[in-house]
Amino acid sequence: MQSIEAIELTRLVIHGINNIKEEPDIAEKEEVLSEGLRHFFEEHIRNCIKSSSAKNGKFEGSSATISACAEKMIEIPEDFVEQAKVIGLWFGHQMEKSSQVQTFLAVGLFTDLDTDIRYVALLKMDAVKAFVKRENASQPFEEIQILPDPARQLQRYAIVRPYEDEQRYDTIFRNQPASKDEDPETSAMWLDAFLEATEIATPRQMTQLVVKETEKWIAQNETVFEDQEAAQLRTTVKTLAQSDEMDIEAIAEIAIANNRMREEYIERLLDKGLTETTFKPDREWAERSARKTTYLCDAGVQISGPSDTIDDVLQLLPKTEDRKTRAVIETRKWQQK
Repeated sequence: MQSIEAIELTRLVIHGINNIKEEPDIAEKEEVLSEGLRHFFEEHIRNCIKSSSAKNGKFEGSSATISACAEKMIEIPEDFVEQAKVIGLWFGHQMEKSSQVQTFLAVGLFTDLDTDIRYVALLKMDAVKAFVKRENASQPFEEIQILPDPARQLQRYAIVRPYEDEQRYDTIFRNQPASKDEDPETSAMWLDAFLEATEIATPRQMTQLVVKETEKWIAQNETVFEDQEAAQLRTTVKTLAQSDEMDIEAIAEIAIANNRMREEYIERLLDKGLTETTFKPDREWAERSARKTTYLCDAGVQISGPSDTIDDVLQLLPKTEDRKTRAVIETRKWQQK
């Protein structure tokens, strides 16, 4: 889902939710998709899909309201409006528990043009205050509310497909609080109550966890872990992070000779939040990260540089008897920043 590039929005409704009113303003028909309106919402959807803060979620089951409605929308697009009404009423019911007064929920059906697979977009669009100038009016500037521009990242959204037991995740979403002091019920409303889903780690989160926790584990075991083994473990992790599959047990088997340490390494990653020992890594992040090598020294000192050239400048010598690392830097340019 996160690899979607080209999309076409085919259907759209916008519900108005106001906690002051007795009933939500549920749309009875689809919006007419002019070229401008289509482009506006397609930009929002693309930005949601590609957002670096997007998270993965798994529906509690096929009976979850959003999953069931999305399945009917995708299978029978002609039923889109009726299913969108159900979603709007369901969202309005959850908003009753929220301290927020007014918002809009845009429900869209779009197609991935590369695969012809349909998805449903749910965009919580909090109105933005704006002013327009009126000619020959007693109040020259009139306050109006407009939908947020695609340049503004939405705080809450979900791109969904129906629940499938064999799929790792069913939705990519964002659930960013509107403020630091947002009440707990409002914060929990979007994911727990409305989507009825649970968050699971994204490929990027798992890739970052393995890379960073591997370095910490090596540092904690430097007195018993040979330098050659440490270097091999680093290389194996970085190499597999840029492949199609990252197998933690295979990494440990390749790089760690001691059985006990091998088990400790795997257990550490699981304790730190790794949910799967085999997964598809985020190659883009791994490749970008691999272009830079950073050495962490005592007292917060860091030595960093491009991975393909740092070894030309920095030479690591064998450790001393008291396990201290010696490094020699040879450079013509030496400048303090």
